[in-house]
Amino acid sequence: MSQPYSPLTCTDSMKTGVTGIDEEHLILVNMLNMAGEQLTDGSGRMQLEEIIRDLLSYALYHFDNEEELMLESHYPDVLREKHFQEHRKFSAAVARLQQDLSDGKQVSRDELLGFLKAWLVNHILDTDKQLGEFLCQRDPLSSQS
Repeated sequence: MSQPYSPLTCTDSMKTGVTGIDEEHLILVNMLNMAGEQLTDGSGRMQLEEIIRDLLSYALYHFDNEEELMLESHYPDVLREKHFQEHRKFSAAVARLQQDLSDGKQVSRDELLGFLKAWLVNHILDTDKQLGEFLCQRDPLSSQS
C-alpha cells in the first residue's frame, strides 16, 4: 500500500527570478500535484499513461522555452550543454516509463511520483537557478520584484 501523496510546494527558494520560467515551474508543480492526487494504488495503466504523457508534453514545452532563452541570451556553452543534457536525460527517462507501461510492465505510483518530484526540485534548485541568475544579471527587467 502506498503512502498518501505529499504535495510539492513551490517555495521562494525555488524561484529563479525570471517570471516566465517561474510561472512554468508552478504549472509543472501543479500538474505533478494533481497527478499525485489522482493516482492511487489501483490506478489503471491508461490513467498512468495519460498523466505521464501530459506531464512530458508540458515539460518539453517548458524545456524548449528555457533552451530558446539560453540561446538568445548567449548563455555560456558549457552551462548550456549541461542544461540541455539534463533535459534530454529526463525526457529519455520518461519515455522509458511510457514504453514500460505500453509493454504492460508495472510502474509503481510512488516510484513514478518520487522520481518526478526529485528531478523537478533538484533541476530547479541547481540548473534552473543558475540560469535565472545569469538571465537576471544580463537583463534586470526580466527579474521579479
